[in-house]
Order: sequence, then structure tokens, then C-alpha cells
Amino acid sequence: MKTSKKMKSASLILTLILIMVTMVACGSKTQETSTTSSSKETKKHTFAASYFTLNNPHFIDWSKGLKSEIVDKHGDKLIEVDAQLDINKQISDVEDFIQQKVDAIFIAPVDSKGIKTALLSAKKANIRVIIMDVPPQDTDLVTAMVTTDNFMAGKVLGDAMVKNTGGKANVAIIDWSVVQAVVDRTDGFTAAVKASPGIKVVARQDGKASTESALPIMENFLQSNPEINAVFTINDPSAVGALAAIEAAKRTDIKIYSIDGSQDAIKLVKDNKIAGTSAQFPVKMGQVAGDLVYKILNKENVEKWVKVESLFIDQSNYQQYLK
Repeated sequence: MKTSKKMKSASLILTLILIMVTMVACGSKTQETSTTSSSKETKKHTFAASYFTLNNPHFIDWSKGLKSEIVDKHGDKLIEVDAQLDINKQISDVEDFIQQKVDAIFIAPVDSKGIKTALLSAKKANIRVIIMDVPPQDTDLVTAMVTTDNFMAGKVLGDAMVKNTGGKANVAIIDWSVVQAVVDRTDGFTAAVKASPGIKVVARQDGKASTESALPIMENFLQSNPEINAVFTINDPSAVGALAAIEAAKRTDIKIYSIDGSQDAIKLVKDNKIAGTSAQFPVKMGQVAGDLVYKILNKENVEKWVKVESLFIDQSNYQQYLK
């Protein structure tokens, strides 16, 4: 009998030990899972952005939109670099981002074709690229794009010119044809004026989307084509350069039509210095791009090309957009 009791006691103790060991093991596993989950939740990301110029307020607003999502909302890091309109510098900057092993790269390409080298390097490094504002030629090398509907921006500008001129104007275009977004804008303009043969393009030249490049181009236009009475500039800094040349020549009969919708340009609309500007919404686009990168990292399905609508700001509506 004593032997049987001893055996029962030993069996009971062994059972208790097994239960305790199991409980400890389960506790450790739960703690480990919790720690892993916590680690995932607190993982910080580093992103990088390359703008083709930060002299343009348009990209300052893009930066504000990106920061509001990445830095303010998520507490992550955003490295920002100005390519200064130099495609070789931009490619070098992207290579540097890759060396830093950033989680994703935002790029506003200086050159839609020339950016291919940088896109190939990012793809080889398995780093996702989100294009800002300017679509590249090789769209298969990027993860996503966020742009204005550039064809629409050019079309609403052309529609306004047809309406304001009665379908008759001698037009100069200050272009930048190496950039796909600009090609889309001029295509939209061409489509809008197609049914108005009285609107004739009498002068056209590439600038570099800057005030400094547009001013001498406009000076030359005024000397070679004095019949010009309307100007289509592909962005607001170009419009400012064209306006400086027109005012210096004391010409008051030339109307400027631009694209960007910057505050500087809206003030020029208010003062009757330019006819109008097709609005883009760069802060909103930056927020959209910032939100998009987290969906991509979370492997959610996203639209590859997000296009934000444009509208024309002129004397009829500038008060709604002037801050």
C-alpha cells in the first residue's frame, strides 16, 4: 500500500512539473510573439526624394505634401535632394540613396528618357520608385506615378485661349520637349485649338522650365516675330521670364497663358499681368504619393498611375485660390 501511495505521489508531482514547464514555454512564446509584433509596429522607414528643381514653388509644395504624410503622420524619415535641373546630378543622387538602402525613392525626373539609368539601378537594388509629376519614358521600371493630368492642363489652357481670342491668335510656345509631362501639356493644347485654324503657332523653342531660360527666349521671339499676341508657357516660372521680356519691350497687347497655378502666378492673374494659369495641386499630389508608398510596402493593390485633375484659373475664379 505504501509503495502504491508513493507511486501516486510521484506521478502527481511529475504531472505538476510538466504543467509548469508547458506554462513557462507558452509564456515565453507569447512574450516572443508580442516582442516581434511590437518590433514590426515600431519599425521606422527612411525614404528619399529627388526633385528636378527646388527653385520652383511647385516642388516646395510637393515637399510639403510628402512631409505631411511621411514625417508628420508616420514619424518616418524623408531625405530630400535638389537635382538643380541636372540629370547627371540626379542620377548620382539616386545612386547615393541606393547606397543608403532607403525603403523607397520618389523622383521628379529632370529628363524623362535620361532617368532610365537611375531607374535600372533602383530596380536592381529592389528599391521601389514612385515618380512625382513627370512620367519617365520607361514606365515599366517604376512602381507607381502621381502626376497632374497634364493633357487636361494643356487642354483647359487651350480652351481658354480659344474663348478669349475668338479663335484667332499668333502664338509663341516656350516649351521643354525632353520632359514627357510637358509633351502631354502641349498635346492637350494642340487638341484644344485644333478646331480653330485662326490660332497659329508662329514661334516655338525649348527653355528649361525656368525664369532665367525663358526671358532671353521671349526677347528673341519679340524681335523675330513681332506679330505674336499670345504666349503659352509650360509652367509659371517660364511665364514670369516671358512677362519680364514683354514688359521690357513695352508690349501691352500680348497675353500669357501658363500652367502650375502657383501663388505667384495667381497674383499676376489678379493684377492682370497674365491671362491665366492651369492649376496643379502639388501639396495634394505629395500627400497622395506619401499615402501610396505605405500601401505599396504593405503589399496592397494600388493604381499604377494616379492622375490629379487640373482647372484653369483666370479673372473669373482666382479669388477662390489666392491665399
